[in-house]
Amino acid sequence: MSSPVRCLEIASIETSRAEMDRIGVDPSGAAIMAPKQFHYNLKLEGLKPAQANILKQDMLSIGGEAAVARGAASCSVSSSGAIVSGTLRQFEVLIEKLKGQSLGLSGISDAMRAAIDNRGRSTYELKGAGRSFTIGPRPLIMGILNVTPDSFSDGGRFLDPAEAVERALEMASDGADWIDVGGESTRPGAQEVPADEEIRRVVPVIESLSKHGLTVSIDTMKASVAESAIGAGAAIVNDVSALSADERMASVVAGSGVPVILMHMRGTPGTMQLDTTYADLMSEVYGYLHSRVEFAASQGIDPERIIVDPGLGFGKSVEGNFEILSRLREFKSLGRPVLAGPSRKSFIGRTTGAAAPGDRLAGTIAACALAVANGAAILRVHDVKEARMAALVAAAVAEKS
Repeated sequence: MSSPVRCLEIASIETSRAEMDRIGVDPSGAAIMAPKQFHYNLKLEGLKPAQANILKQDMLSIGGEAAVARGAASCSVSSSGAIVSGTLRQFEVLIEKLKGQSLGLSGISDAMRAAIDNRGRSTYELKGAGRSFTIGPRPLIMGILNVTPDSFSDGGRFLDPAEAVERALEMASDGADWIDVGGESTRPGAQEVPADEEIRRVVPVIESLSKHGLTVSIDTMKASVAESAIGAGAAIVNDVSALSADERMASVVAGSGVPVILMHMRGTPGTMQLDTTYADLMSEVYGYLHSRVEFAASQGIDPERIIVDPGLGFGKSVEGNFEILSRLREFKSLGRPVLAGPSRKSFIGRTTGAAAPGDRLAGTIAACALAVANGAAILRVHDVKEARMAALVAAAVAEKS
């Protein structure tokens, strides 16, 4: 009789030690071996050839691997990326070796340590103005409330403030943790709404929801709208332009002390789907979010107040959206909670054949479950009850991986 052989899926120290305990490994030996059962591939970009060469030599010397650009060894290229591969134990040794070195390698060592640590995080304390939010390990659900006539899914349904408030209360009873109120559509091809009209739409709703004790975020790219919304009780700013559309937005967020969601979008809602081709989609989206987190910090916004969103449906092809969804965990390396918003998006409709946004519930739930399994801490959705249940199941599975 042959011996059964299987590839183990080990994504945590706990799982590693449990598996070794099941075959009777000595606990002291298990403690030594557990870090050797985790394999990481860290991608570094914009390195000087000398940095890339030292990284490669140091990693090879301890039994790991490093891929660098052709020409890095001869310094015939101006810069090089690197993919450094090894076990957790090997990275621990590498990081220590780099700490005392020159050429900026000490800073690279710190960044590598942070990326590895951030990947394993499941809980975040999000600082706010006068209050803080705990995000994780249970996924947080953000209910979408569009008070616009032209949103792609529910445009015009909640223009009346009373109906908007009723819908928000319904979402809260279904399990929404936050309500995201928007007065300007960001659907593909959407036209800009004047700030005063956007304020007229959102402020009465936010005031009422705040009086009901709900946590409200304002979905806007305009500083004046954000100011008015915060004054009306909004506790979070959701800026799909990542503080780039209005030069005053960063100072408004910094001065108010509220958390901010920074999203990747190529172009504007009016132009974002005109070009969805990328040379390296994940590097571009990750690099953009990294730069916007750094920009926000330079403007006085505490990084502990930042959420990142890779922008599903915003300037991406169908294939690009699925690539981001499948590799969502990579964004955890930024050290901030990751928000995913697949709800009723066209890439789901094109895959399932559901032309109408309202017919995309099943596809949305599948995308939500995969997002949570792949590292999302927050889901932005229309169908709160169904998404919440799917997220809880996906989180329970992810916890055992």
